[in-house]
Amino acid sequence: MTENEAPRPQRPAIVVFTQTTLLLESLATFFAMLVTWGLGRADIVDVSAGSVWIAGSALAAAFAFASGRAHARWGRILGWVLHLPLIAGGLWVPAIAFVGIMFLGIYALGVRLGMRIDRERAEFHARDAAEGGTP
Repeated sequence: MTENEAPRPQRPAIVVFTQTTLLLESLATFFAMLVTWGLGRADIVDVSAGSVWIAGSALAAAFAFASGRAHARWGRILGWVLHLPLIAGGLWVPAIAFVGIMFLGIYALGVRLGMRIDRERAEFHARDAAEGGTP
């Protein structure tokens, strides 16, 4: 960084936490799709390969899309909503529901802690500005 460049502003913690969680969920959804497809091929689960690939790919892509839009409130709301079909995948493979519920808890924790960190950062900056800042 040169002398004339201003430092980049710090990204909000809620965005960092939710983006990371949603992107990891996209990967987990892809792997869950592969597991379900494999169990279907082995006749352990009664699902068609086409529906598994279409639904799994669409859900994984939706998680990735929501991750990219986590800076907007509607993107984080989409993240909440996308947990429902992931957990519903437990109707075919119960382990998928378990993974979905774990990620739901991680997402909720990320939202809660991210909001708290951002609020504390804002309070610190307001207090710092009121005191005249650091030299």
